[in-house]
Amino acid sequence: MSTINEIQQELRKVKKESRNKDKIIEELKIREQLYLERLENAHNKNHELRHDKLNMTIDDVVAMQKARAEFEKKHFKDQEVVNALEKQEEVKIDGVL
Repeated sequence: MSTINEIQQELRKVKKESRNKDKIIEELKIREQLYLERLENAHNKNHELRHDKLNMTIDDVVAMQKARAEFEKKHFKDQEVVNALEKQEEVKIDGVL
């Protein structure tokens, strides 16, 4: 048979484990709440985007196409500059070696 001290030690050990598990459960509940909020926000955002696209006028479509063309042109120019700088760096590095 177990003595009272052994039983009390076992009881303390079980209580400590229980507190640790309670902390873990609480953390998981908080994470679940966070994930649910993120999911709901994403759902609302998708709903708004879908609603906006369904109610889009021809003028809106034309404006979006112009904005996209300008963005692509700017991106292409930026990429050309980056490529030129990379080539210039390669020449400098090759010249130093």
